[in-house]
Amino acid sequence: MRFPVLRPLLPTADKLLPYLQRIDATRWYTNHGPLLREFEAGLARHFAVGEDQLVTCTNATLAMSQVLRAFDIPPGSLCVMPSWTFVATPAAAIWGGLQPYFVDVDPVSWLIRLEDVKRIAATQRVGAVIVVSAFGAPLDLAVWEEFTRSTGIPVVIDAAAGFDGFARCGEQQSSVPVVVSLHATKVSGIGEGAVVLTRDAALARRIRQFGNFGFHGSRNSEMAGANTKMSEYAAASGLALLAEWSDRRQGWSDLSAAFAAQVEAIPELRLAPGFHEGWISSYGLVELPLWMSAASFAASLQQHGIETRQWWGTGCHLQPAYQDCARGALRETERLGRQVVGLPFWLGLTVDDFAEIFAVVRSALVRDQKSLARG
Repeated sequence: MRFPVLRPLLPTADKLLPYLQRIDATRWYTNHGPLLREFEAGLARHFAVGEDQLVTCTNATLAMSQVLRAFDIPPGSLCVMPSWTFVATPAAAIWGGLQPYFVDVDPVSWLIRLEDVKRIAATQRVGAVIVVSAFGAPLDLAVWEEFTRSTGIPVVIDAAAGFDGFARCGEQQSSVPVVVSLHATKVSGIGEGAVVLTRDAALARRIRQFGNFGFHGSRNSEMAGANTKMSEYAAASGLALLAEWSDRRQGWSDLSAAFAAQVEAIPELRLAPGFHEGWISSYGLVELPLWMSAASFAASLQQHGIETRQWWGTGCHLQPAYQDCARGALRETERLGRQVVGLPFWLGLTVDDFAEIFAVVRSALVRDQKSLARG
């Protein structure tokens, strides 16, 4: 494939070596080692929270389950969430002891609507809500903070791609927990990992305790926890990432500008909500016109060596594992599932590469429109 949809780029071996040598010297490989503590301090500065207001984890799916467990929600309660998300979201709810309830999203923001959640909570046994940031786009935490205050129903923000969009989110003074992924596919990739952010230090302590077998300051397991601790090797990758974050961020920002310029020059296409509006993400998405399906578009581009991907598929409710979950009407979700496509978007692509890719995109749109006109 000439242009793969994604080529992750983590810190290189030479940048990792000093940290690996420190691990060799201490022979401390996991269990809250010195590199992890240093990495957590750097994350606290990045997100503008206290070090006692964040928890690192092995991955974001387990992190969300961990947060839900920390709330001590009655097992089997409903967890309201969008179907327009990656399958990790409902998986986390189930592992957290809850049952997914899928709701539709707003066609402009791609976010679930507060009024829909309130309506369901008025008649159903809702134990929690997961609000999914659309591919890393920032959102107003105060809205969901007030929802929890007025209903008693906890909210978790799935901001898997939100390392940059939620930077300094601590300044919003919200206790609503935010889960950010450090997976290799993200701008913040360290391989595998995640961080949970909340201004509620007591909640952060419970989340941390759950991820350490229920231990807190002793060898007494006070809850039936799990092991989600981040290793020193992952922390080494994280420290190397933070050391070069400024340059990496500029590279992603330049990439976003080049991508946005190409999309905005094609009237039939739309960018993802908020794309290139002061934050960065590792996903270059377009929303196709109604008359063109993602499947036919992908087939056209593949003929020219251009890979595409429907990152969130056609909605979680159509995945075999979740097709029996409760749900409301999902009109916008199903439309987005037909129209939203990820194009090649990774560090190393050039302006000329985008010109070549989008020339094929234009041809595919013209060809499909002519075919439709012929009828």
